[in-house]
Amino acid sequence: MVEKRSADEIIESIAHVTRHADRDLLEASLASTLYTLLDVTRVVLYRVFYEYNKPQCYPVIEVKDNKINIQQADQIPPKMEIDAAEGLEACLKSKRTDIRQTSEGNCLYLYPVVNHLGDVASIFALHGREMQCQDNENFIAGYFQIYRNYLRLLDESEHDTLTGLLNRRTFEQNLAKILAEWHKEQDQEGEGSKELPHRRQGESEKCNWLAVIDIDFFKRINDKFGHLYGDEVLVLLANIMRESFRGYDKLFRFGGEEFVAILRTTNQAGAIHALERFRQAVAAYAFPQIGQVTVSIGFVEIAYQAIPTEVLGHADDALYYAKEHGRNRLCQYEQLVETGEIKPAPFAGGEDAELF
Repeated sequence: MVEKRSADEIIESIAHVTRHADRDLLEASLASTLYTLLDVTRVVLYRVFYEYNKPQCYPVIEVKDNKINIQQADQIPPKMEIDAAEGLEACLKSKRTDIRQTSEGNCLYLYPVVNHLGDVASIFALHGREMQCQDNENFIAGYFQIYRNYLRLLDESEHDTLTGLLNRRTFEQNLAKILAEWHKEQDQEGEGSKELPHRRQGESEKCNWLAVIDIDFFKRINDKFGHLYGDEVLVLLANIMRESFRGYDKLFRFGGEEFVAILRTTNQAGAIHALERFRQAVAAYAFPQIGQVTVSIGFVEIAYQAIPTEVLGHADDALYYAKEHGRNRLCQYEQLVETGEIKPAPFAGGEDAELF
């Protein structure tokens, strides 16, 4: 039987976990804390993304042999077949805790984390020999209840209340994190060289892209049909975004009728295909009472040495060009510069430049 934990030890661990406002740091802290407190052999966090309404699991954090392995923010982990990990499929379907004995005779504790949309967003898997005792079951259930309550507060602060998409504040944090990881990776590759690593746009098979999306003539919709119908357009468009992009792409309501998508680890052709598919899906959708609604999109690669203001400004330049040249179209900043349609924007400043 596992040694009883003192009240001070438990309170200290809770304070340690809940000090993080960043969700990735929070998850890593929880995984590490459970590994230590429960003296288990392994803790794995599987993140669940929904692609065309089908769940896909990706292991993003693993604690084992007193070491923690965390997937970088700008990279997508290798996808895992749900039936390849014992109990995952059953846990996804039931959305409830699953405790079972493994084929090796160990105990496996699976805890699903349900998000603000009612979907399983992640699953914690705890492997160990002692977790079958009642004391540990109660402790784990109580600890995760605290975690779930804290996540509810995070969800409220990170998501737009109308559409359920991530909000503008969370966009700033996500973009800064991706750029930081990208800079770190490229600096490491460039060590020992007098010149910084360089490649032509579109050469890499795994780039991140930022797209700014704006609803065409949205003011006319509000003026003609009223703000209730305008709000319905925003909600329905958010739903189309979720259906059009991969589950691990980041989708934001930026403000008003403007949205942002961060497409992760895809090439130029993949980014164009995804954004064009979304644009066409919006144009083909019959919005109640209103009929057709269209969007204009400007996008840019999140490239090395870029800063947040520069990335967002380039995407905005491409969006402005799309709005000024017919609307209901997709424009890429790099292509517009290459063809001379727009002039390259001046450098925005150093690394300390603020986003807003």
